[in-house]
Amino acid sequence: MNAFTKRALFSYGAVKQTGADTADSRELVQLLFQGLTDRIAATRNALASGNREERTASVSKAQKILFGLRQCLDFENGGELARNLDALYDYSIRRLTVGHSTENDEVFKEVFELMVQIRDAWNVMPTKGPTLVQ
Repeated sequence: MNAFTKRALFSYGAVKQTGADTADSRELVQLLFQGLTDRIAATRNALASGNREERTASVSKAQKILFGLRQCLDFENGGELARNLDALYDYSIRRLTVGHSTENDEVFKEVFELMVQIRDAWNVMPTKGPTLVQ
């Protein structure tokens, strides 16, 4: 597990370290996506309740998880799909910044829905075949 993955997992505070240490790459990505969607949901809730401090913390954690997901991509074996995911993660990081600075829930909703789709795809992905993560 590289340092970026560890930082991303740390940003998802609900992950138990023992589980993260024993999980394979696919399981780690699933944990990261669960943490990511949880953090974006927390961001939206904080925005709705006017809790700026919680919103800031949740956006920051979501972005750290996205940075971790970007660093985990295996461009050599993942090819075009890895490049597309990298672009999507970058877009999502930037959109979270826009949503936070403009206090626009529609932006958070957009990123949440995108990440739920990717999360759900990871959850049904076969365990055999080419790898997208290192």
